[in-house]
Amino acid sequence: MLVAKICLTGGPCGGKSTALAKIEKELTDMGYKVLIINEVATRIINSGIKPFGDDSISMLDFEEIMLKEQLTEEECYEKVAKLIDRKCVILCDRGIFDIKSFISDEEFDSLLNKYNLSKLELIDSYNLVINLDTVAKGAEEFYTTDNNEARSEGIKDAIIRDDKCQEAWSPHSNFKVIDNSTNFEEKVKRVVDTVKNYFGIEKRNSKKYLVNIKDNTMDILNEKEISSVQIKQTYLSTDKDCEMRLRKRTLNGDSTYYITVKKNDYGKERIITEEKIDKKAYERLLEQKTVVNEVNKERISFAYDDNVYKLDHFEDGTYILEAPENAQIPPFIDLIEDVTLDDNYYNINFKNKNNSKVIKIS
Repeated sequence: MLVAKICLTGGPCGGKSTALAKIEKELTDMGYKVLIINEVATRIINSGIKPFGDDSISMLDFEEIMLKEQLTEEECYEKVAKLIDRKCVILCDRGIFDIKSFISDEEFDSLLNKYNLSKLELIDSYNLVINLDTVAKGAEEFYTTDNNEARSEGIKDAIIRDDKCQEAWSPHSNFKVIDNSTNFEEKVKRVVDTVKNYFGIEKRNSKKYLVNIKDNTMDILNEKEISSVQIKQTYLSTDKDCEMRLRKRTLNGDSTYYITVKKNDYGKERIITEEKIDKKAYERLLEQKTVVNEVNKERISFAYDDNVYKLDHFEDGTYILEAPENAQIPPFIDLIEDVTLDDNYYNINFKNKNNSKVIKIS
């Protein structure tokens, strides 16, 4: 049975191949059946289909082939995983939204429309996405193209490619960035730990801040080609030690639905279960359970300075910024206070506070 689909992405020469092998070993030792989808672009380019050089095709045509190949492979692997009577994890060396980093937003949307694909359904089909920063960012002496014949980027292009990958994947609700602040061995360990944490106890490695939004904030964020997702979180009555949450994510009229059960303990969370459900199951649970609280917010996810931030805008105008534990607050956002350990700012307890400056999000 399929329990998770995990995507590794990032600029060239980030360590994805090494990390994939290490993750496969660790998960196999934990009793999971691991299926790996190797990078589609490398296979296509090595077979002679290229968007560069002799007999090249356009980048848009190349990415359309990529989209069809990636969709077919993932569909096949998901079918196999559901047929196996064992916990299965699919590891993807890059995924569908890597395509977005090579073409314009308009071209990407056009491709999805051509095949009647939902952007939200596609990005939410991955349970976890991990960006391994290219070593061109801060560890340039280790950058090489020798270990991949399909790789042609220089250091500057590698950095641009990494930034575009982060922008493309940043709307994902469980998107992590692994930088080059440690040696390579430790970097790979951090990737593996991120995956293992997904399946077990997840310590909170992020901070939450009550913030003000400056007048130019949205102009700066819009330059990053962000997308905002409408989120409705409904908390249901359950055992006092557990939190049961229904979540509805909506983008451009398309919605996906989830149920999560977890325990909170002073800034730490233990995910007991989290799964995607269909609309009927979502509505049935709403009818059967007592609603404790309902929170509506708009979430803007963006990458800045090799970190991923989530900016939540609540109905009353309050803004909460979630940031990696050791990351700086972006200069275009004003910090009011750290509310990481303030129970009043957990979504389940969230009430109208109206402490933040209200700026309309377009």
